Amino acid sequence: MESKPGERRKEARYPIEAEVLVHTASGQSIPANATNISSFGMLLHIQLPSALAVNDEVTVEIRLPEDVGKAFSAWGVARIAHINGSHVGVQLFGGTFDSAD
Repeated sequence: MESKPGERRKEARYPIEAEVLVHTASGQSIPANATNISSFGMLLHIQLPSALAVNDEVTVEIRLPEDVGKAFSAWGVARIAHINGSHVGVQLFGGTFDSAD
């Protein structure tokens, strides 16, 4: 579990390397990379996070490699929980998983 003294996380965070698209309410799609994930949240690295604000509701599209020839995608409704430079924490509320055939 990745945590530091004084943190209030209740769930373990796991390292991940996945491409993500963050879809805003205004229709903007912002590319990002996921760096860790838990049951209820994810940490993203975004080159230009200025289009986002804390408490914005967004949809995240996560592309997870299942194998070399086939991709797996997940959609989730999320809220921007914090922004620290190019790192953006999102709180996940729900989603679906689809084969990207």
